Amino acid sequence: MGKHLEVRRILAVRRQLASGRTGASPVPSGRPARLKGSTHGSLLECEFLTERPARRRAGQTGRLSYPLQLHRHSLAIITAFLLSSCFAGCSFEPKKAKAQAIKQDTPAAPAWNWESYPPVEKMRIATLPCQLQPKSTITVVSPLMGILRVYIWSPQTNLPPGFLWAEFEPEIFAAEEKALKEGRRKLDDQEKLQWEIEYPRKKLKLEQEIEEAQRQARLLQLLSTNTELAAQMLKVGTDQPNLMRPEALEKSVLELSLLQRNLDYIERTNFAAIGFDLETQRTDLIRRELDFERRRAQSRFEMPFGGKLTVTVPLTEGVINYPVKTGEELGVARDLSSVRVRVALENVAWTGLPVDRLQVYVRSGDLSLGAKFSYQKIEHVQNRDEAAYYFEFPKEKAVQAARLIGANVSCEVWIDLPEPARVIPKLAIILHQPDAFQTHNWSTALATVFPGARLVVEGQTDLAITLPKDIRLTSSK
Repeated sequence: MGKHLEVRRILAVRRQLASGRTGASPVPSGRPARLKGSTHGSLLECEFLTERPARRRAGQTGRLSYPLQLHRHSLAIITAFLLSSCFAGCSFEPKKAKAQAIKQDTPAAPAWNWESYPPVEKMRIATLPCQLQPKSTITVVSPLMGILRVYIWSPQTNLPPGFLWAEFEPEIFAAEEKALKEGRRKLDDQEKLQWEIEYPRKKLKLEQEIEEAQRQARLLQLLSTNTELAAQMLKVGTDQPNLMRPEALEKSVLELSLLQRNLDYIERTNFAAIGFDLETQRTDLIRRELDFERRRAQSRFEMPFGGKLTVTVPLTEGVINYPVKTGEELGVARDLSSVRVRVALENVAWTGLPVDRLQVYVRSGDLSLGAKFSYQKIEHVQNRDEAAYYFEFPKEKAVQAARLIGANVSCEVWIDLPEPARVIPKLAIILHQPDAFQTHNWSTALATVFPGARLVVEGQTDLAITLPKDIRLTSSK
């Protein structure tokens, strides 16, 4: 409707100009009128421009303008040009007819051909980010505060097991070790003196005392049974009675018993009975030695295994002593005898896959390294539990795999299919029949589009599908 109104306006302007009722005077010679027309879709614009005089006449008030005058034959040509432009840009074809024409021009969906996807026995499940890790990683942290002496010059080097690469203040620990050795030597000498001299002397003295006590006891027993003999031996004067006491024999027997018990105690306990506590001194020395060994073990840093050591202390050429603080990281030791790959499989469709059939491949340029499944564990990462799968490279590939430790790599997770299946991209199936995959899962949609087809494994971008024997390999669906 708007386009017809524009055409009517243009015709009205043409009739007005032709009849001379424009209210304008002729254009002076030498100043022709300028006509500007442009077409934008269904919009037609026409501007009639007039030129203004360069200056105002003296004594005139108001603005001067020259009227526009067009010849009839020029106006007819311009009007025809505008009308042709208008009708050329307009289309009165209904939208429904256009939609039908577009639908007829759209080519039919191509026929589905199963032969384009031959059966295979392996399938790539996904391409995921992974981490290459050594067999063992130990971070060395300073347990003390002091001066650390470093015996290596490179910040990263391969070292054999047991190699001493740094220690704290070796002179102080050497002096303490010397003092402990001297204390042990003195204790051994003292023990030897007590065992070879003091102990036999003490034992011999006790044995002599026992013999004397035995003679005294036998004599008193004899006198106690023979009163006449006792009177003759113990008589002092002519009229004095027997001076032998009745309890003398009992005291002599008791003294003999105590001496025998003392000898037995010395033989059983060695030095404790002679007043020399050697065991206590030895125990104290052992405690001091153990404490020294613990502190020296903390102050000495040896390679626990053969591998690569990365020193975090800023090494300087010609400097071997470095001040460090407690808790400061000194280095990282890595056992590169074997290398593992850590992959997080978070998709619920992959958690039920048989792990013994899984493999990963790490590719770097022309290098391709394969690793077999090793173990699985649940790890707590960033306040959540994560299922981590670990794969181990063969021993002969460990050196090549160790070069990729610390790099940002991706790995391909593959699976050995339990039966031959056709691996088809998900996008190809969706484009074949999009409506079937809008509200259903993969298994249900496959049964709808391809009756009899069975989903074996769902990958990141592909599906492994098995077909019944009676299905046609080429289908219009």
